[in-house]
Amino acid sequence: MKCIIIEDELPAQQLLMKYIEQSSDIECIGVFESVSELPLYVLNEVDFILLDVQLPGANGLDFLKSLEIKPKVIITTAYRDYAIDAFEEAVEDYLLKPFSYHRFLKSVMRIQNTLTDKNTIHNEKELFVYTDKTFYKIIKNDICYIKSEADYIYIHYGEKKLLVQDSLSNWEYKLKEDGFIRIHRSYIINFRKIDKIEGNLVHIEKETIPIGKTYRTSFFNIIKK
Repeated sequence: MKCIIIEDELPAQQLLMKYIEQSSDIECIGVFESVSELPLYVLNEVDFILLDVQLPGANGLDFLKSLEIKPKVIITTAYRDYAIDAFEEAVEDYLLKPFSYHRFLKSVMRIQNTLTDKNTIHNEKELFVYTDKTFYKIIKNDICYIKSEADYIYIHYGEKKLLVQDSLSNWEYKLKEDGFIRIHRSYIINFRKIDKIEGNLVHIEKETIPIGKTYRTSFFNIIKK
């Protein structure tokens, strides 16, 4: 992914460049101290912007509001006061200085996953999942279940599993036409992989998965049909 930095403080520029250099799949193609220095054509060449708010001559959010087509933006600032305005402009994230590399990487991965969703190669039977800087080909019907844990999901297929930074709701939407059912706030299952159902438990191969109270009625309505 390509990005630019719009930041007037040298230590902050240096820290961002350090974090970018630690991330092999990010390239910074320009550093600007103010928005007046930025040629607008550059916005068409990047995947996202690391944007400070308090800049010489113009406020970073005012600049963002002036754009008809808004790029993906991560705000980097020392001030909490601009958060509401920033998210009203649909920024991807809001990083409060000083922030760690882990926090920076989490923001970047959010953008990366969004871009990957747009460019996911898939058809009726298979899809490619991007994680750990690699595309993995998965046959949809091989997926047994998907489990969420915090900001991540585990995709269990065959005897393998992939850890992906994504939401379970996103995958519920992706697979809703492929025979997958949400049966718990933390689980989506492949209906075709069910071996048996005992009480409030679904057995899929060697795994036992609980049926959540919220999903129980709709699940058993599907079973009865």
